[in-house]
Amino acid sequence: MPTKSNTGAFDFSAMMAEWPKLPEWPVPTEWPMPTFSNWAFAEREDRIEAKTIESFQKMGQTMWSHAEKAFDDHMNFVSHRLHEDFECAKSLSQCAAPEETMAKLQEFYSRMASEYQTHFEKQATLFRNSFSEGAATVEELNETAMESVNEMSRAAEESLTEVKAAAAAAAKPKTSPRTSKAKS
Repeated sequence: MPTKSNTGAFDFSAMMAEWPKLPEWPVPTEWPMPTFSNWAFAEREDRIEAKTIESFQKMGQTMWSHAEKAFDDHMNFVSHRLHEDFECAKSLSQCAAPEETMAKLQEFYSRMASEYQTHFEKQATLFRNSFSEGAATVEELNETAMESVNEMSRAAEESLTEVKAAAAAAAKPKTSPRTSKAKS
């Protein structure tokens, strides 16, 4: 995060220091431009950003595909159960004896309980698979985050090296041609 001593990608403070020196009118031909840090528009950040977005997109696609499977399966089950319920009602209306009615109801309820159990097991399997795949995707995103931290650390080290080199070059005493001839 930029601070007073560590500017961000754009050093607007240096640019603003030049503004009072600009003429009022006509408009200056050369406006002061901010200096760019070494990581502004850097390739590695673009690569990391692309990988991060890809991971988030994969998470979204995984979530929606599993939700679609679960809802599709559930709607098929509900449709099947409604059909079975109406068929049961029709068959009950054709029963002549109470024993026949009880037998049809017993068969209907035992088949219904079995179908509900199978459906819930199927839904639990879909949920488990979705959770496992989602956890794997989150792990990929975590690896991307760790890679981002490492890349940013390297970028900061490179920036520090560049700043130290520039400071060392600025601090070096300049020798004039006369003093260098006098020494030889």
